Parts: sequence; C-alpha cells; structure tokens
Amino acid sequence: MCIHEKNYTQGLKVYQKPQAGIPYLVNTLCFHLNWCLPFYKETLKKIEPAIIHAHFGFDGYRMMKPAQRCSIPLVVSFYGSDVSRLPNEFDWKRRYRNLAQHGNAFIAATDHMKLRLIDLGFPKSKITVIPFGLELEKFPFKTTQSDPKKIMMVGRMVEKKGFRYAIEAIKKLKKKELRYTLDLYGDGELRRSLENQVDALGIRKWVHFHGQVPIESVLEAHLHHDILLAPSLTANDGDQEGLPNTILEAMASGTFVITTNHAAIGEVIKNGENGLIIEEGDADALANTIAFTESADCNMDEMRKNARQTIEKKFKIEDVVTQIEALYKKVIKNYD
Repeated sequence: MCIHEKNYTQGLKVYQKPQAGIPYLVNTLCFHLNWCLPFYKETLKKIEPAIIHAHFGFDGYRMMKPAQRCSIPLVVSFYGSDVSRLPNEFDWKRRYRNLAQHGNAFIAATDHMKLRLIDLGFPKSKITVIPFGLELEKFPFKTTQSDPKKIMMVGRMVEKKGFRYAIEAIKKLKKKELRYTLDLYGDGELRRSLENQVDALGIRKWVHFHGQVPIESVLEAHLHHDILLAPSLTANDGDQEGLPNTILEAMASGTFVITTNHAAIGEVIKNGENGLIIEEGDADALANTIAFTESADCNMDEMRKNARQTIEKKFKIEDVVTQIEALYKKVIKNYD
C-alpha cells in the first residue's frame, strides 16, 4: 500500500490511495493529521496479509491502529530522518512511545540507528539491525581507475547532503591549479541556491548539474568517475543520514569514497582502509583530502578493493532478504 505509486515496484500489486473525489479528500486529510487512513483499513480487509511491514517511522505509526484492529503483526523499518528529525517535531515522541509499545518488531539499518531508537523508548528486544542490500550483479567492479580528475555526487539537494561543501572544495582545488570537475546527480529544494553558489564562485565550467536521473544513469556515471563525495552533516533542524545508499553503491562499483564522520557512515567506511573520512562541514579538509588522493601515500586501488569486499561480506541483497524473512517468521510465530 502507498500514498502515491513509486518506481521500482517490479510488477508487484500496488494498492494506491484514492486519487479523486471525497475518498481522496478524506484520506489526504487523515494522512496530514497522522490519523489512520480509511484506505489502509479497507485494503487490509481485502487482502488479509499475514504481516504488515511499514517503511519509515511515520508510516509505521499510521499503520499501528489498523494492524491492531485487524489482528495483524506490525514490523516497522527506520531509515534516517525518521529517527533524527521527526522526533523533534510536535507530538512525535508521544506517538513513537505508542508505536514502541504496540509494534511487534522494528528494523534499524545500522547500529547507530538502533541506539537512537532505544533512546526514543523502543525496547531493545524488539529491534533487529538489518542493513540495506545491493544486487551486486548490477554493480560491476572497475578493475582500473577511470579519470582521477572527475568527481561525482548523488542525492537529494538538501542541507544534510553537504553539496555546498563539495562545491567550495572544487573552488579551493582550482586555486591550487588542480582542475577537478564535479558532476552532481539529483535535484531538490537547494538546487537554485547551489547553482547560484557555483556562479558566484566562477566555477560553472567545472561543476555540472545533471538533475534527477534514473539509476541506470548513475551506474553508468560510476564507470567514468574515480571519486564519490558524500560530505554529509547534521542539518540545522536535526536531520541526519541513516547510511546513504550512494556510498554503498560507490563501494560496490569501485568508485573511491570520500565522506564524513556522520551518523552510521563510520560503521562501513574505515578511514584509510576502504575510503577516507573527514569531519563534517569542512570544505578545506575536503579539498585537501581530494588532493591527497593524487599522492603516492594514498593507495586508492587497495582501498577500492577493500570497499568491494566490505559490500560483498555485509550488504548482499540475498543475505538481507534472508534476514528479513527470518524476522517475519519469528514475528508471526510469536504473534499466534
């Protein structure tokens, strides 16, 4: 079930919120008030699932009462902003206390996220850490470097992604006569201001905005770039990353990762072993680290290989699916 049908449903049957008339208005109002949507209850009665798996804490809360009324166990996955920013909004700490009591199991993508959930009152015994998974056959590993002067970033153009620090870093590298180019893939509320920043710095020739592109275009971009930047930081409203998929995809592809000591990133990127880590919000450190990759002291090839091994060991989609299925079986058994 979803509010609006998204991509990547892969032929699955999708139940979408009514898109017109009084049912649309009623369900939309309930959605914005964080009430149970009538559409949810109607769909559950129709399909009679053995288990409900809600993605993101806010949808987990909305599914709580329908799950109770239909006597269906509820599993909720958390991803990032739903454990960092959302609890600071009005009444969400109370809502999460109710969810913690009535939900049957909770999935955290990282150990860092698990600790945040415990702080919010979710029982440790109900939380299972299951990471994101990748279909590794879609991410062929580059055995050789492509172009060490080409850098990429991927993601929504919001504060926590740190795009402005990447742009500042390109300007600083230009002053050092290191002519890197930066390709930005994504869109969002900050795009206009980021384009203005590029123009103000006079680096439009070296920074290119590609907008939101399909995953196939991102995979192709990995073949032609040597470095992925992920200078994530905590936004002013408290919003944080979970563990950016862009980092995992780069590691799988053989694109060298430079990122920040933020949220759960350090659980995957080990500085000097499979990537490089700097502190948040430091454009000087970012520029210096990019420049360091050209030095003899930086063994990028070895770290890229280590990164791929990390993904193969911990993030294979087959292993992740097995863990989720095992949790489903456990929850259903305990619920009966």
